[in-house]
Amino acid sequence: MADVSHRIILTGASGMLGKAILEELANNPSAEVLALYRGNLPSTASDNIQNASCNLQSEDAVENFLEEFEPTIFIHSAATGMQTPLPDKETFHQVNVELPARLAKIVAARSHFVHVSSGLAYTDQGRPLREDDPLGTRHPYGASKVEAEKRLLEIANSRDFSLTVLRPFSFTGKGDFGSKLFPSLLRSSEKGEPFKMSTGEQVRDHASVRDIARGVVAASLLPAPASKPRVFNLGSGDCRSLREVVLDVTKQLAVPVEIQFGERPRLPDEPMFMVADTTRAQNELGWITRENLACAVWQLAQNSFPALKLKEPAPER
Repeated sequence: MADVSHRIILTGASGMLGKAILEELANNPSAEVLALYRGNLPSTASDNIQNASCNLQSEDAVENFLEEFEPTIFIHSAATGMQTPLPDKETFHQVNVELPARLAKIVAARSHFVHVSSGLAYTDQGRPLREDDPLGTRHPYGASKVEAEKRLLEIANSRDFSLTVLRPFSFTGKGDFGSKLFPSLLRSSEKGEPFKMSTGEQVRDHASVRDIARGVVAASLLPAPASKPRVFNLGSGDCRSLREVVLDVTKQLAVPVEIQFGERPRLPDEPMFMVADTTRAQNELGWITRENLACAVWQLAQNSFPALKLKEPAPER
């Protein structure tokens, strides 16, 4: 292995984004990674990635891994609440608020803490959102991320603590599942059923999970912030309506499905306009989204819905 410059602990390694982050880091010879899992470990491995089971609720267990591995970067991507039915309020609070705050206090004096928040944390401004826009939302997942960011900022202000907050907007790709938009659409197609959705008037920023993972890694590998915390939006900046996005993807892939717009109500807590202004990420990270969203959905279909014979789209935007 080449000389290691970065020793990284990653939580949420079993999730869609966590897996994509590991794929990105597996190609980086300067990084050595310890991926933490709640349960069974994956059978796959690479030269620079170790897998371990860890109860993140146990401070002693986390302390042991920190002492043994001596990370320079701690990426916290574990979270709950993006699938229906939603968790109860207590679970939201314990997993999305208390856990990152507790981990941050343990990690504070040891390494750069990178917290994966969400674009859903913002208050809808009716335009692309900038990192200094106000936070606040009725969306349960977004609200838990707002509270987590407040707690982390309090910790950063009270002690020597290098903090980076990342706010990814909507993303999909290999590993997406459950009740989310594109797995639901592909599942309807596989079953030969109409896909019922809202009117699709909401303006949404969708990106490939692989692009978001590249952004997470780029921000994590920057020298740790010496003073105030850093914040980066990660998204495509695409200001199309959800209807336009879905119709474009299904056309590129030739998905055999009837889409019935307006057959489901829009969720009352979701914003009407959720798009990232990624100027800061472009300027400071040299990062932009590159992958065609339809390609990300095609990868999802290949992985999770192999019976669907879809048209392979162009790989780049």
